Amino acid sequence: MARTSEKRREETRDRIIMAACELFSKHGYHNTQVMDIVKAVGMSAGTFYNHFKDKRDLFEQITLESLEGLRVTVRSLREPVDIWSPESRFKILQDTFNAIFDYVDANPQQILMLLRVSFGVDEKLDGSVWDYFKGFAQDAGEDIQRWIDEGVLEGVDPMLFGTAVSGMVLQLIHNYLVEKSFRREDIVANLIKMILAMFEAYLTEDGRKAVDMNLLKSQYPGPAAT
Repeated sequence: MARTSEKRREETRDRIIMAACELFSKHGYHNTQVMDIVKAVGMSAGTFYNHFKDKRDLFEQITLESLEGLRVTVRSLREPVDIWSPESRFKILQDTFNAIFDYVDANPQQILMLLRVSFGVDEKLDGSVWDYFKGFAQDAGEDIQRWIDEGVLEGVDPMLFGTAVSGMVLQLIHNYLVEKSFRREDIVANLIKMILAMFEAYLTEDGRKAVDMNLLKSQYPGPAAT
């Protein structure tokens, strides 16, 4: 019985969140009131306040949970990769961007709300949201720094690189959900090409030799083992 009650509570919370995301995306935070959300869901105001303290609490929970979900999705793919191998670099990028767009496809309203109205609620929440966006750039920057330390890359600012990549991805996610100018497959393919081109621009001499060696091996594979 308790399990059924908990499941019903979770379902009610999910309905509130879905309705709120749509209203926040369409009308903005300040033009959406609790009663608008209650009416959209078809429940009493009392039920709403059983789940959230107020509109800000609801907005904060949606925003931070969505950002955390997206960041966890990306970080779960940051496994050790053979950075000297072009095939490994391609695969990790492909897996990462496909995972990001899987998350976007599964949570379109939450992502739209984040992109449209996550800033401007109040200074404290703005700071929390911005910390998450900086976190995406820092995660990418940590990988760049590791590859600098391993002698693969040189002459690149890790945080600048991470910020540039994060900015491109967020802009293309917005286009994918709103303007719909590009297909998901085209976005992923071009992001991979652009980031690999940026990456290769900063290869060390040893890094370039490794790329040339891998290219040579792919063109002239040795005899199959017997």
